[in-house]
Amino acid sequence: MGKAKQLRIRVRSYFRPSIKLGIKTAALVSQTASIDYIEVLSEIEALLLESRLIRKWLPPYNIASRDDKSPYYIHVTSEKWPKPVVNHISTGALAGPFLSGWVARQILKHFRRIAPFCTTPRRVGRPCLYSHLRLCQPCPNDPHTHPVDYGKNISRLKRLITGQFSQVQRSLKQQMRQAAKIQNFEAASTTRDQLRHLNLLLTQPISPEEYLVNPNLAADKRQEALQSLKASLNIWPLKRIEMYDVANLSGTAATAAMTAALDGEVNSKHYRHFTIKTSGPNDVAMLKETLTRRLKRTDWPRPDLIVLDGGRPQLSIVNSQFSIPVIALAKKEEIIYTLSGEQIRLAKDHTGLQLLQHLRDEAHRFSRRLHHKHRKIV
Repeated sequence: MGKAKQLRIRVRSYFRPSIKLGIKTAALVSQTASIDYIEVLSEIEALLLESRLIRKWLPPYNIASRDDKSPYYIHVTSEKWPKPVVNHISTGALAGPFLSGWVARQILKHFRRIAPFCTTPRRVGRPCLYSHLRLCQPCPNDPHTHPVDYGKNISRLKRLITGQFSQVQRSLKQQMRQAAKIQNFEAASTTRDQLRHLNLLLTQPISPEEYLVNPNLAADKRQEALQSLKASLNIWPLKRIEMYDVANLSGTAATAAMTAALDGEVNSKHYRHFTIKTSGPNDVAMLKETLTRRLKRTDWPRPDLIVLDGGRPQLSIVNSQFSIPVIALAKKEEIIYTLSGEQIRLAKDHTGLQLLQHLRDEAHRFSRRLHHKHRKIV
């Protein structure tokens, strides 16, 4: 079901005469000539964009967001060891208004994994619990922590809160390369994890302002990714892409997952789980079972491209006479392997590669979800 159709279903109840509407809602509906929406690529972008639009237009029927005592805003304090706070003060806010304090705190919770900060009282010599979870690193409670080093995280946090995602992504990449260059592999690993979480949080780092300039940006980005992938793989058409991944613990509680993208859009309604019957710790055999069972399902739409999580070993489950194009995507170096033996290396910022990476991350998450359910049963 398309997003436009979903939107129509959600708002249809407001325009049915049989529904008794409140005074405010009835007045709102009576003055509504048309309904429009801006599609975004992630929940975080949606929340930040919504706050921008509320602040810009001050919608008259959105009373909760016009009353200074009701909405919530995100601030960062200006003390020696700054920290983010959520309150009802609009002046000087970095983001807001939000209709719920929970929403604002969820945003900060996600950003904390990318830009660690401290919220506990300072006790010098006793680093807080969050420092061990890399959520407060460097920790102000550590006597060796310098305010300048801690301040770098706060600067990154401010950029995230204000939607400067591309700048943060570039900064993290540069920081990771510099750490690896001087062989500070622990720092490089930490930065890599922060960058990975940013990429999981945001399919593509797009600021709320970009959506305001081009309301069709999400659709344009999907088409850009799809067209670039078609050109790189020389596969036409490329309407439906399926990605496969397996999860198991030494061969036990084995599961697999299929994720799918339609016209460049990852669509969770087409995800499928598989409980694996193959015994023993053999990922390749498990993947072969998964693909065999999937292709027997003639009631499922036929894919234009099948992507396997892995490299040459995973690709060995199919032969060159296979009627559907099949490739494998190796994790570490992000190399694409084809049945003809070709190796394709796409730039890390290649939008088509990012689409495949997003599909793979979803397949990994989805397969592990069922895997953990089976382990609980066992």
